[in-house]
Amino acid sequence: MRARVLFVVALFALAGCATNQPVPSTSPSSPSLSPSAPSSSTTPTPSPAKATTSAKPQVPSPAGALDVAKYGQAHFASPSGRIWCAMDEDGALCHFPYGMNEATVPKPEVVCPGEHLDVTGVNVSDEVGYFCSGGIESLPQTYSEYVDWWRPTKWPSVKSDGWTVATLPYGKKLKLGDFLCASERTGIVCGNTATGQGFAVALAGVTLIE
Repeated sequence: MRARVLFVVALFALAGCATNQPVPSTSPSSPSLSPSAPSSSTTPTPSPAKATTSAKPQVPSPAGALDVAKYGQAHFASPSGRIWCAMDEDGALCHFPYGMNEATVPKPEVVCPGEHLDVTGVNVSDEVGYFCSGGIESLPQTYSEYVDWWRPTKWPSVKSDGWTVATLPYGKKLKLGDFLCASERTGIVCGNTATGQGFAVALAGVTLIE
């Protein structure tokens, strides 16, 4: 469950496979976060899905966020390595963690009708919605150019199914233009500060902030 690859695959290209969702698209030189379905990235072994928390998530505040605008894009994983996300000036996306409760996730026929793909992530740009496999990806591997923002931080990495990925530690936030992502013990929350829309993703499931 992860999604201009934000970045080598086109940062925010969720085109055609999203339900109200503009996000990055992929491209060999610089991924983007637009509509275009992402291919699922490797994730660690799942734990049982937990029930959704009662507190309603909100778009993160920019206060205390690390501004990564000069890098153009930022890919990262949750501290557990399960959730892979990406952001650029056009949006933010996260792939679903393996084993996530998908009870509230719309069917592929709704998100990407006729494409014969799976719904694999959620994204926010001018709107918030879902995307399908086959296009956008987050690439937080530590050797990737998409984690240049992370190297100066000295923040930890984590092993995820054989990959070593750059993480956004709990309590930390990233800001890129109007977009913010925060790492919380309950999952990753991303949003558009201009529209107030966003999403929260965790093993418990996805919550859209609309």
